[in-house]
Amino acid sequence: MTTVKAWSLLLLQFSLVSMGKAGCPLPELTGNFVLSSDSILKNSFPDNSQALLECAKGYERKDGSSSITCLNGVWSDVELICKKIDCGQPNPSPHMSYNIRDGTLFGAYIQPVCDIGYDLEGTSHRQCLVSGWSGRAECLLTTCLPLDQIEHGKTNAPREEPEFNDVITFSCDEEYILVGNSSITCGEYGEYSSPPPNCKAIECPVPEITFGRQTEGNPPYFYKSEATFECGPGYRMKGLATSVCEKSGWTPLPVCVEVIITPTKPSTTTNKVTTIGTTTASTQLHGRIEEQPTNASPSAFVIVIVTVFVTSAVACCLLILGYRHYKHKGSYNTGEELRTKEELLLNQSV
Repeated sequence: MTTVKAWSLLLLQFSLVSMGKAGCPLPELTGNFVLSSDSILKNSFPDNSQALLECAKGYERKDGSSSITCLNGVWSDVELICKKIDCGQPNPSPHMSYNIRDGTLFGAYIQPVCDIGYDLEGTSHRQCLVSGWSGRAECLLTTCLPLDQIEHGKTNAPREEPEFNDVITFSCDEEYILVGNSSITCGEYGEYSSPPPNCKAIECPVPEITFGRQTEGNPPYFYKSEATFECGPGYRMKGLATSVCEKSGWTPLPVCVEVIITPTKPSTTTNKVTTIGTTTASTQLHGRIEEQPTNASPSAFVIVIVTVFVTSAVACCLLILGYRHYKHKGSYNTGEELRTKEELLLNQSV
C-alpha cells in the first residue's frame, strides 16, 4: 500500500510540472506577414520554441525581427514590419507614355498611352506584380487602307500602304472634272479625312442669248462642244458667234445689241459758211439780214438754200438785162428822147 501511494504522488508532481510548461498553439497572424513554410509544417510549438515569419506575397521586409517565441503557452508580439513591393517606372517605349494614377506599388495599375498617329499594340493596362509589371505593349505607326485608282483619273499616294499624315492626291482625265476634294489625308485613327473624289464628264448647260438664237450645236454639251448663234432682225452681234464648252463653262457668249440709226448733224463750219452766204444774199435782196435758225432740220435748211440761190439768180438776170438795156440807149443823154416825147404831145394836141 505504501508503494502505491508513493507512485501516485510522483505522477501527480510530474503532471503538475508538465502543465506548468505547456506548448503554444499554431499562431493566428493578421497583417501583411505569414508563417514561413517550415513553421507551418510543425505539429507543435513547445514552450520556448520559435516560429519564423515572412512578409506576405507582394510585400518585402522593412524592419523588425522575423520570429516569435512561445512563452508559457503565449506567443510573443510580432515585430516584423513589411511594405509593398515598388515596381518603379516601367521601361520606356518609343512613342509611348504612361498614365499613372495609383502609383507604382504592388497591385497598382498603369495605362500606356501612344502618341498621336500611333496605335497601341498589346495590353491596355499593366499591373504591378511580384515579378514586376504585367503584360507588354508597344506603339506602332498608324496606317490607312490602300486606295484604288479612281475611274477616268489617277490616284497619287506616297506609298502602297499610306501612313499617318500621308497626303493622297487625285487628278482627272482632260474630258472630266473632279467632284470632291482633290487631296485627302491619312488620319490618326487609320481613317481618311474625306472619301475619295469622283471624275465626272464635263458638261455645260444649254446656252442662251437675248434677242438671238442658236444655229448650230445640240445638247448634251460635253467638253469642247461648240454652239453657234445669230442675232434677230434689228440687232447686231457683239463678240464671237461661236462659243466652246470648257472646264469652267462656256467661253464668252455673244451679245445681241439693237441697231440704232441716228440722223447726221451738219457740221459747225458748214452752218457758218451757209449762214454767211445767206446773209449776203438777204442783204442784197432785202436790205436786211435774216438769221437762220441753228437747230433747223436738214430739209428746211436745204429749202432755204435753194430759195436764196433762185432769188440770187433772178436778181442777177434782172441786173444783166437792165445793164444791156441801158447800154443799148447810149452811154450819155443826148436829149433826143425828150424831144420825141414833146413832138408826140404836140401832134396829139393838134
